[in-house]
Amino acid sequence: MKPISRVMSLALCIALLTAPVLAADESSSEPLSLGILLGPSIPSASINSVYDALANESISSAYDVASNLGYHAGAKVRFGLTGALSFSGGVGFIQFPGQDITYDQDGFNFSLKTVTTYIPINAGLAWVPFQGFIRPYLSAEAVYTYRKVSVSENGFSQDLINQVVGGEPLEPSSGRLGAAAAVGLELNLGGLRPFVEVKNTWTNLVTKEAGEPDRSFLNVSVGLIF
Repeated sequence: MKPISRVMSLALCIALLTAPVLAADESSSEPLSLGILLGPSIPSASINSVYDALANESISSAYDVASNLGYHAGAKVRFGLTGALSFSGGVGFIQFPGQDITYDQDGFNFSLKTVTTYIPINAGLAWVPFQGFIRPYLSAEAVYTYRKVSVSENGFSQDLINQVVGGEPLEPSSGRLGAAAAVGLELNLGGLRPFVEVKNTWTNLVTKEAGEPDRSFLNVSVGLIF
């Protein structure tokens, strides 16, 4: 089983095992809920390094490794549709700093440090089986993701790079359709509901140009719903 599958499976098991505790009025739909969240973001290609740190060192070491790879912040909305089924949506801001790009063409050869920014807009469904003190949930969403790569170091301006490569950006900005799946756990403390969530996003699962690599990342979030 791949590390990403292990992470999602572990989170799902925790949610389902704790679900029966203090469940209340399972048939009622949840009210409108707004939330904020933040945490580390991990490119799929780097999940092995985080998993190794978790397996061989400690949770804090794994969190440090993940935090150095990327980070995110976002807002979410959820409201009941029928029974345990709810609408789930949101918007996020994700950055992966310190990535490398090497340009080698037409006599020019240089390496750049870049920052990759993603802005995903999500909409889909969430399953919230219990409205008690402990509330596990699962969600599946369609995602439109805007992606931009900008230069962060090495003294090259974007204008200079554009001149070198013939007026075109080194890596053009793009928008793609994809999907996301998440598992989370909330604590109902009255008017406030702190939560933890693990979400995997496949940014170009639906629309992808020929030769474009698969792009996905894992968000591990803590947040507050109010």
